[in-house]
Amino acid sequence: MIRFRDGSTRTKLTIAFGILLATAIVMIALVAHQIDSIHRSADLNQQSAKIIRLSHIAEKGVIRVNSQLRGVLLTGNFDYLDTYYEGRAQFVGSMRTLSTLVDRPEQRALLRDAVIAFADWSRHYSDPLVTMAREPGGRERAAQVLIAAGAKARVTYINKMIEAVRDSEERRIAIREAELHETMKHAFIALGGGGIGLMAIAAAMGWLLTQSIAVPLARLTGIVDALARRDFAVSIAPEHRKRRDEIGRIARSLEVFRVAGIENERLEAEARRLTDAHARDAEDAARRVRIDAERDRDTIRIIGAGLAAIARGDLTFRLHAGLSGDAAVLKQDYDSALAQLGGLLARVDQMVRAVDCETRSVVVVAEQLTQRTIEQSDAIGVVGDRLTQVTALIDRNTVGVRRVAEVAHSTGQAAEQSRRTVAEAVRAMARIDESSEQIGAIGGLVRSIAEQTHLLALNAQMEAARAGAAGNGFAVVAREVSQLATRLRVASHDIAQSLSSARSCAVEGVDLVGAASGKLASILRDVKEMSTLVTDLAGAAERQARDVQDVDGRMRDIAGVTERNAVAAGEAGETLARLLTGADALARSLAQFRIPGAIEPAALPAAA
Repeated sequence: MIRFRDGSTRTKLTIAFGILLATAIVMIALVAHQIDSIHRSADLNQQSAKIIRLSHIAEKGVIRVNSQLRGVLLTGNFDYLDTYYEGRAQFVGSMRTLSTLVDRPEQRALLRDAVIAFADWSRHYSDPLVTMAREPGGRERAAQVLIAAGAKARVTYINKMIEAVRDSEERRIAIREAELHETMKHAFIALGGGGIGLMAIAAAMGWLLTQSIAVPLARLTGIVDALARRDFAVSIAPEHRKRRDEIGRIARSLEVFRVAGIENERLEAEARRLTDAHARDAEDAARRVRIDAERDRDTIRIIGAGLAAIARGDLTFRLHAGLSGDAAVLKQDYDSALAQLGGLLARVDQMVRAVDCETRSVVVVAEQLTQRTIEQSDAIGVVGDRLTQVTALIDRNTVGVRRVAEVAHSTGQAAEQSRRTVAEAVRAMARIDESSEQIGAIGGLVRSIAEQTHLLALNAQMEAARAGAAGNGFAVVAREVSQLATRLRVASHDIAQSLSSARSCAVEGVDLVGAASGKLASILRDVKEMSTLVTDLAGAAERQARDVQDVDGRMRDIAGVTERNAVAAGEAGETLARLLTGADALARSLAQFRIPGAIEPAALPAAA
């Protein structure tokens, strides 16, 4: 405290405003660093969200290629190839964009492996099978090749690579959200603590400068007024005279003037006590004394005007010329001190304006961050809505796939029933053959056998009609058997001649029914495989629906975090506005001083 009091006014003001300015600069630097961190986190989160969206597009493209390929092989409808090629282009385009967005070696390796795996799958399965399906009768062979390939022909492992990239980005988003929350907390601590510290330091420096400069100057101004009224009984405090700064020099000079005034009064009193003989000399001496006293009064009045100007804050005031002796030294010290003080306050004013300008720049950045955060929140909301629409579409597709699975199961049951019916027909034709062997011995039973054969043919036609397209071959056999029974009934009188023909027809019927049984068995295997494929497709669609719903939930979480970031950025802007208000108040306090070359108070910028 003693060293600070004894320092020059320039040193005191430099220390006070230097501490204040250093605190403000440190606080602004901390806040700017935190805002820059928030900017980087927001940009990285946008890039991660884009990577997640593109990974879903790539995965959907793989699923579309796989499902449309199986649709072509199952139905023979080559219109599915349009969607097949669209899915391939969708996968290739999204993977190309993803490779430019990811920044980790393991992610690039996963994407590269997924592209290579998709190319291998296309080269070994999809492209050759499509080419084979275009050939006459090649669709069944292509389906058999796909069935024989089993798990090798599936694309689940490709989607798992893409899911690994997406899961990595989702974990990075979660880590960034935690870091962003911590950064916002540090920014609030820096703003709050810095603002409170800045105000506390400003108050402490103001009180210290008031006690060390303003209060002593006010007391010395009162002493100057008393000396100007020739009140030499006033006393100057010893602590003022002992100070080694400008106030100490002024106090010591005033003490000299006070002692000189007392001495002048003493001399005037002695002059009045002189004898008449020395009246002329005494009058001359008194005149000289009055001249000196008048000069001293003028000097005290000039110094009093200078101290009053300091008390008013006018640092442009200078003492009049014409002072001599100690008064001239005092004038030089006074003018030098005011010049240094004015220059220091002018630099402090420039620093305050620089702090105000930088703080306004930070406010603009904070407002831009708030706007970008709001725009990001809106974009995430749009993505969430589109994901909801995709989820609904996938749900509808899942219902359709389940219906197809049910139809395939029903078709399999019908094919199994047809197979059993054909087996029974084979056994019936065998019995016909045995009956034909007995015709020679049992001629009387020919007509009865013919009637029974006719009834069996009718039943076979009914079963063939129930089997639909799968029973066309069996229907042909049933009609042949019916015609045979008719001929046997009409030509029963010539059983011996018809016996050979009947047995030949019976053998032919057995062969045809056996061929029909083989066809039905092949159809049954195809139907079972189709049912299995459709069931797998339904499971994949359900898993995709769950994945999309999970992504939708995560996007909603990201939207919530983005909204909280927008609120935090708004609060940071309010805190910076309060800092601007404090800087404006400090600038207006400086505006109370008249500083040479300083900007007038009216030109100060208003706080936002």
